[in-house]
Amino acid sequence: MCLVLALAARSACAFEDARQNAAVDLMRRCEAVLWEEKLRRVPDFDVRLDPDRTGLVGEEFTALATTPGSWHDKRAAAQPEMAGALAGYLIRAGVREGDWIGINATSSYPGFTMAALCAARTLKLNTVFVLSYGASMYGGTLPQFTVPVMLDALRERGVMDVKIDALTPGGMDDRMRRNVLDEDVLPLVRRLMSERRETCMIPADLRMSMAFRQMLFAAKPITAFISCGGSWLSLGRSMEEGAVLPHGLIMPPWPVKPKTWDRGLIMDFLEKGVPCIHLLFTKGVCRDWDLPHGTGPEPNF
Repeated sequence: MCLVLALAARSACAFEDARQNAAVDLMRRCEAVLWEEKLRRVPDFDVRLDPDRTGLVGEEFTALATTPGSWHDKRAAAQPEMAGALAGYLIRAGVREGDWIGINATSSYPGFTMAALCAARTLKLNTVFVLSYGASMYGGTLPQFTVPVMLDALRERGVMDVKIDALTPGGMDDRMRRNVLDEDVLPLVRRLMSERRETCMIPADLRMSMAFRQMLFAAKPITAFISCGGSWLSLGRSMEEGAVLPHGLIMPPWPVKPKTWDRGLIMDFLEKGVPCIHLLFTKGVCRDWDLPHGTGPEPNF
């Protein structure tokens, strides 16, 4: 409990660049709306899971939880200062106002995704944004309050208007084959998609999903690429090789794997000379920007 309180009571982080601080302010405004909306849509949500009231931390076991995940990581990714960190990475990557960036996100880290979107908005960047529903534990795991629904709330309240360019199921082979409860949840994902106006695609296999994303990103002159979560599509199908990628900003030139369809979007972009931001190893990202990260056992509420 002391660790929980310590993170909740952290002092505000002031960045040197005013644009980073503006991104923090925007994410803080987003979280105020999301917390209110989450309690309205999920009245039985255990508020102890999200003591910072971000609206971005989910439950452990739900139909959309596809893999294990760390509560401490999800809390750390959801702190408003993470938007300042993302703005900092993008500034270091050399982006300029009006540039296009690519974002490929699972729903595992709503905090990272929201931070990336807030940073892009603050820096006046255009986005090609592809999102999948699958999430690790404590991420965007609530069917009543998915990441697309979060973005709906922000648009309706006039805080931030984000276009999702495409939605896919996520999970194994990007077809949500099984969740942590060993359930077939593709019918649920189909229902969620039926309620959306965005382009939704259920691929026949991972190769089709990769080709779909490559096509979307190739349509714009991408100057930086952000990967949120541990998607095979970003890191490559061989997770052992993906796991050795450095966290945070990866600047080209970088040694890349031989070109194969399943080596991952990060490798594709690095080969093209495009800087990449790898958001999975939360402790490393926090360390880069001197942000707090909780420790200790996972919650047992």
